[in-house]
Amino acid sequence: MSYAEEGKKYEADCELLDAMREHALKQTTEDALGLEDLSIYFNQLTFLGSRFPLNLNFHIGWFPIFRPKQKPEIISNFNYEKCCVLYRIAGMYSELGCSQNTVSTEGTRRACQYFQNAAGCLQYIQSDILPDLRAKAPQDFELLEPLVSLMMAQAHECIWQKAVMEHMKHGTVARLAVKVADLYEAFLSNIHKNMIPDDWSHNVEAKANYFQAVAQYQKANEAISNGRYGEEIARLRLAKTSNTAALTHTKALHPSFVDQLTALDQSIDRDLIRAEKDNDLVYMETVPEPSQLAPILRSDMVKPTVPNFVTHPNYWLVLADRPNDPLFIKRPLFDKLVPFAVHQAISVFADKKDYIVKVDIVGKNQELNADQQRCLDELNIPYALDVIDTLPAQLIDHAEEVQHEGGIQSLHDMLYKIQNMSNKTLKLIEDGFNALEEENEQDATLSRQYGKLWNRPPSRTLTHELLTLGTQYNDTVQAAQKADRIVQAKVNNWGKAIAMLSRSASEIKTHLPSLPYDDEYHAEIHELLDNIRSKLDLLKAASDERARLETEAKTLAENDDISEVLLSKANELTKGSPVIKLEPEQFASVFDQHLQAYKRIQEQILTYVDPQNDLLQSITDLHGQLTLLTANKSPLIKREKAISNLESAFTKFKEIRTNLVEGIKFYSNYTDTISQFRDDCLEFAISRKLEAADLSRDANPTRLLLLKK
Repeated sequence: MSYAEEGKKYEADCELLDAMREHALKQTTEDALGLEDLSIYFNQLTFLGSRFPLNLNFHIGWFPIFRPKQKPEIISNFNYEKCCVLYRIAGMYSELGCSQNTVSTEGTRRACQYFQNAAGCLQYIQSDILPDLRAKAPQDFELLEPLVSLMMAQAHECIWQKAVMEHMKHGTVARLAVKVADLYEAFLSNIHKNMIPDDWSHNVEAKANYFQAVAQYQKANEAISNGRYGEEIARLRLAKTSNTAALTHTKALHPSFVDQLTALDQSIDRDLIRAEKDNDLVYMETVPEPSQLAPILRSDMVKPTVPNFVTHPNYWLVLADRPNDPLFIKRPLFDKLVPFAVHQAISVFADKKDYIVKVDIVGKNQELNADQQRCLDELNIPYALDVIDTLPAQLIDHAEEVQHEGGIQSLHDMLYKIQNMSNKTLKLIEDGFNALEEENEQDATLSRQYGKLWNRPPSRTLTHELLTLGTQYNDTVQAAQKADRIVQAKVNNWGKAIAMLSRSASEIKTHLPSLPYDDEYHAEIHELLDNIRSKLDLLKAASDERARLETEAKTLAENDDISEVLLSKANELTKGSPVIKLEPEQFASVFDQHLQAYKRIQEQILTYVDPQNDLLQSITDLHGQLTLLTANKSPLIKREKAISNLESAFTKFKEIRTNLVEGIKFYSNYTDTISQFRDDCLEFAISRKLEAADLSRDANPTRLLLLKK
């Protein structure tokens, strides 16, 4: 997709994008720049999203996270690629978090930050990218919310670890631990176990139980510090239950974690034995039921943190240069391409512009023209006016056409030509028949003369086909001549009217009946005619001006290019950031400003509505008066009838001329056929005569006697 730009200009950027993707997706946490390369590629995708529509005609495939042997999930959408890349980045943050040395405070802090970044990436996918995927998301994206809980659980675990290392109060450590347990449990409650590996389930479940045990154990220590001996025992028992549940997963756990569970279990057992003994012998407090214990308050110390490169896509432009890395380019790819949002805005503007031009300007003008024509057609204007004192325009056109085609004389000439061609055709048939008849008579004479010595077939037996064919030809020509006579009759009947049409318009006009000058209404009728025609001129002038305005609007629309203005507005709205999403509505002020020129023309068109209605009403009223004055005027009735006859004569002229042209064409084609028939007859007659001459010599009695001697 090049948006009418030269595609070759962007071939290098396309190749760079492919290479950048291939390189970035090979990166791991072991590469110092692996995360940076992935984030740069993600930023390029973010920028591309501002230059192209999300749905492009190419396929992006990613393998499922926990099912790499399955077919890749393919969706043709930039956001799918962004989701998957950010998913991968979240995974790298998680790996970095797990790889930190949490024995040190600094290592714990870094691990916590990495887990928060991982959670931020996953949450950003869910909240900001996935809703605009415009396709059904693959199953892996159902893991987003549980994985956010898992990342946050590990981040909280880092805070808990730090609290333990810094020997914070038992209550504080307990609140942190129970929050960790909650988050691990949230992961388990929001996921189907068949979506993740079994060892994940075992580890997370063990962690959830372990931190529940830790929380209760720390609260037990707090209770004994405050002299609540019964509560201490109750919480130690709860801790024992949770830790025992965690120990059921030891086969799937890392040995170091198993050691933690074992150490906690030993501490719980030791303290529980001591607490129960002291309470039985000394304190004798009632041990409350678990439901009677105050819930442990939660301390929420961390939150998902979206990395800067996600919210500030230009951050990588200030990274340190890599002179030896050809894929490290400090510019957005396709940066010269007009943003897709601008193309959308151009399309919206074009739709608005086209609507005003086609509907409000052209459509309204056509509506006015149609109203005007409808009214004039109902009044039969201008024919009803012209028939009174001049010639209707259509009749003048018809007369000119008749004159151009030769008038009545052309019909007579064609009739004469057809008659000659018809006679010639009949003469050819007659010549053929005569040749056959002459040969037949000669054959009969010789046959009688020589009797049995005349040994050849009679002519009649050989000419049957020719005679039959000639008869058919003759019948066809006779039928054609009958049609010719019908056409001749049409010419005779309509000749005078056609002859009148063959004259000039002024001559035709002088031969038509007209209203006498001394008629009592002559002056008034002509005054009405002049008045109506003057108003028709006003209608014509208004129509011409509207046509000019329509042309102006079309020309303006054809040459109206606001792409530069929209591009400038887009830069103003986004301040160069590809993250800010633009909608066509944000360009409304630009649209309104540039549509003013069309609205001005639209308003001018509307100014013609009322004046036209007034003119049409006035013409209708004047026409009514004219009709009353001209009704039953004998000269005008005769004039109209004469004009009607002339119109009919034009129709007959066209009909007759068509008949004559077809007749000439028929005879032209048929003459060749008849000529061939005549030639066949002559050839037959000549060949028979030559044959007869030879037979006559052989059959001569004198010659036969000489041969016997």
